[in-house]
Amino acid sequence: MRLSVIIPCYNVADTLQRCVQSVLSQLPWDAEVILVDDGSTDATGLLAERIGAENGAVRVFHKSNSGLSDTRNFGIAQADGDYLMFVDSDDEMTVPTFSPVLRFMLNHPEVDVAEFPICVHYGHTSEYLQNFPEKIWSSAREYWLKTEAWGHTYAVNKIYKRLLFQETRFPKGRLFEDIWFYSELLSKQPRVATLSCGQYLYYWNEKGITVNADADDLQQLLEGQMRAAQLMETDFLSFHGWRLYRSMLYRQIDIYRATGKILLHYPFVELICILHKKFRKTTSQ
Repeated sequence: MRLSVIIPCYNVADTLQRCVQSVLSQLPWDAEVILVDDGSTDATGLLAERIGAENGAVRVFHKSNSGLSDTRNFGIAQADGDYLMFVDSDDEMTVPTFSPVLRFMLNHPEVDVAEFPICVHYGHTSEYLQNFPEKIWSSAREYWLKTEAWGHTYAVNKIYKRLLFQETRFPKGRLFEDIWFYSELLSKQPRVATLSCGQYLYYWNEKGITVNADADDLQQLLEGQMRAAQLMETDFLSFHGWRLYRSMLYRQIDIYRATGKILLHYPFVELICILHKKFRKTTSQ
């Protein structure tokens, strides 16, 4: 099996058919789709079974609810492909994506991860297209810095060699799991390529964690960013490294205003948080 496309499913009866169809419409003959129903309470499980019965390339699994990370990990364990890809069940793939990206990877066997464009917040006024240069990066750290990869750690707009998952898995019980997973994977120094072909449609989700994150959720995001910066030995004094630090500082200010916690222990951070909170309080009076 050349490619395994893993699609975790939880209460997505209204979007699953659209998502899977966008994959099946361009699926290579030597590929499979793995639908993992994560204990859905709506008609998702039945719809997945119907899709599987109608398409020989689709395998369906059901499990008790345990979250996105554990469901992706379950799919990895079932996959037969030499290459893996993850698609979220409320998103879509544009045509063609699989054929040019897989062709590139087969022509460049030294590449472990191929990242392709992603349309973020598709269908919303904040929609934007994240494009990438055609480049095979000399090191994972160069890729991390030059593309500012902390801003696009999405698990979904990439095709991976299966061998990368011998030691790396998605962190169970974590929010913003992609930054934890992807920085851990990059710390193993895979060869990464960025491509201009293909496109992933990442739909806007009014109920998603990105839209509704509270202070505790943002704390997990900041912890993930801090861990990623450490793993990738990010130099905050460099131009690109400073931009990551700035993003972390913004998260820290939000967390401090809500909880009083200081997680980012760098010079002047606590003072900046205190002054920012006092300034906001003064201007709101």
